[in-house]
Amino acid sequence: MSVEEFDGGYFYATEIKAFAREIGIPVGNRRKTDLEDLIRRFLETGVVPTSKPVQPRKAGQARDKLSLDTRVTNYVGDRTTKEFLLRSVRETSPGLPNKSGQWYWLNDWRRQQQASGAVFTYADLVNHLRGLMQTEGRLPQIPSARMNNFITDYRADPRSPNVSRERVLDEWQWLKRQPGPNTYEEYRRMRGY
Repeated sequence: MSVEEFDGGYFYATEIKAFAREIGIPVGNRRKTDLEDLIRRFLETGVVPTSKPVQPRKAGQARDKLSLDTRVTNYVGDRTTKEFLLRSVRETSPGLPNKSGQWYWLNDWRRQQQASGAVFTYADLVNHLRGLMQTEGRLPQIPSARMNNFITDYRADPRSPNVSRERVLDEWQWLKRQPGPNTYEEYRRMRGY
């Protein structure tokens, strides 16, 4: 398979994980986008990338105490942690609304910090989350959530007909079967809109 063929197809997370394991890439807790990047590198070079997934927690240790001055070492991304982070944001920025994608981008930042060996606290997470929530306009789309991005772009486009979610999903299924990128822009081009 070429990189172009890989990029032109659409693969579910379970398929990406199975393919990664088949070629020898450790899956661990990697995101779909991370695995796709590693698979692309393998397809380009024929060499299995040697990077290891970053673990959010140290095995056998308790979760971090949720306090602003606690160093992030054993992070748990559950409801309790999210409520703590949101409560901390709103103590200094009352009424600040949630923003679509904020948890993805917060976790992306946290993983980057952990991968680089940086020392950071829950106050740093709160500050980063606040920054994301205060961002003007939309946050960047999540790289591998192609179906969600398609639906969001379809519904946000004033030129799109006002149709049911089922119809939008039917259009997504059609696009997914076509060769090429699975983007709303490509859909519009192919449909002649």
